[in-house]
Amino acid sequence: MSVVVEPVLTIEKLREVLAEGHEQQALDFKRTLDLNERRDIVELVKDVAAMQAEASGGYIVVGADDHGKIVPDLTPTLAALFDEATLRAKLKKYVAEPFDVRAATHDIGGQMVVLLYIGPNPEGWCIFTADGAYEKQPGAKPTTVFRVGEVFVRRGTASVRWEDADRKRLVQQVVARQKEAWRAEFRTNLAAVDVNLSAQRLEQLPSSAVTWKLDAAGFDELVTELMRRNDDIPLIRMLSQAQTDAAELVGGDLDELKTLLDRVAGFSAIALAYERLRFFERGVDTFVKIYELGVDDHGMRRGNIDAPRLWLEIAARIYGLGGLAVRNRNWRAVRFLANRKPRGHDFGHYSNWLRHAQVMASRAEILDDKDNPGLIARTRNVVRSLAALRPDAVPDSDEILDSLCQFDALAGIVVIGERGRISSGSYYTNFARYFSRRTEPAFLLLVSNADARKTLFVGDDQLLADAIREMSYRANREGFNYNGWDGLEDETVIRFLADHPTTQDEEQ
Repeated sequence: MSVVVEPVLTIEKLREVLAEGHEQQALDFKRTLDLNERRDIVELVKDVAAMQAEASGGYIVVGADDHGKIVPDLTPTLAALFDEATLRAKLKKYVAEPFDVRAATHDIGGQMVVLLYIGPNPEGWCIFTADGAYEKQPGAKPTTVFRVGEVFVRRGTASVRWEDADRKRLVQQVVARQKEAWRAEFRTNLAAVDVNLSAQRLEQLPSSAVTWKLDAAGFDELVTELMRRNDDIPLIRMLSQAQTDAAELVGGDLDELKTLLDRVAGFSAIALAYERLRFFERGVDTFVKIYELGVDDHGMRRGNIDAPRLWLEIAARIYGLGGLAVRNRNWRAVRFLANRKPRGHDFGHYSNWLRHAQVMASRAEILDDKDNPGLIARTRNVVRSLAALRPDAVPDSDEILDSLCQFDALAGIVVIGERGRISSGSYYTNFARYFSRRTEPAFLLLVSNADARKTLFVGDDQLLADAIREMSYRANREGFNYNGWDGLEDETVIRFLADHPTTQDEEQ
């Protein structure tokens, strides 16, 4: 279990990180730091350098104890030293650029807390360019923490010198990171031998050239042009091949499998953005078939593969598509994404794949907490990396986060309506980690827009009111640790609930 690292420094993210309650490989808590003191600078540089070797980077929180509890040790004067210009100048004395380190200071209950994001090093790891030493006592022999040319990594909650096993792991991370560039180079080489993949000579393009193994930009360009021409054959062939290849990758190369899922998501997103519904539904159906690779012929979970991780990776991409559908106000697509029910024994209880994937990943301890999984944060990382999922917004915009929260709520409403009752197997309030204003427009939509309501919800007013009320109640409980969801505020929604008081006992 680990915190979901993303290049976000909002107060929502800080509260989420604090709620982890313990240090991790990608998370370090410090009661205070004085960037005017060499000792504190050297110790901070050590941790920053080590976190650069992590595949996703990491977080450092200054102003909290080892359990994520805010302490009064970081004064406003010390917090002011964490402006990014000052911080980068301190770091550059010991490590070479480029490096991605960002800082934000938040006031929580009158106490200053600093959240640092350390991005992964583009070279794979960070090499010290100067010795890191300081005197523990004035006049004492200097203590050397690191030396020029050394590399530190995170091992558990400690920052330590790398060993052989660490080198092998880091090299594998570099190879995985470079694969996309190699795919782009492959496309360029094909063009050089007169197999033009720039969508300019599609009449000469063999259908086998349309493959998920292309780089993202080339793939998106080809798919867009083929959809514009309604050229089904190479697109259908690509999806079929992706499904076949996924069966081979599911027990082995996770990085390649993620790339395959990214391409299916890109295909589906392009179809959604340009309102090519049949292509969109075919792309989602391909996800369903790949999802079913996690179960055997009897519908039981296969033990020879990491099925929960497969399901979680698919769910994150479906959420990315759901966010795009919300922003496009394509309620039919929202419904189609929410209510898929793959083959499998578990679906006697779980009424849709999103809830199933979440529970299975939580039980396998892949998500950061078995009760409070950070699925939306994971989805944001997927959306950041896939341009096709955000053709209408910049990567870290409020529009994207709001749409993901709203899809989360709407997906639950869709399934509750189809099932005709409220149950734990239908939904989970992932949106509770974030402010109410991000999600509540979804509930307002349902009670004020008759056309959207007709598409999304098949139940009566009473069931809808009960569902919204129960979601808000659970979100209040879930959001307590994060100071996120703080209740319904829209008068129209509140009046709708008042007009339909609770008449049933929801399933706990």
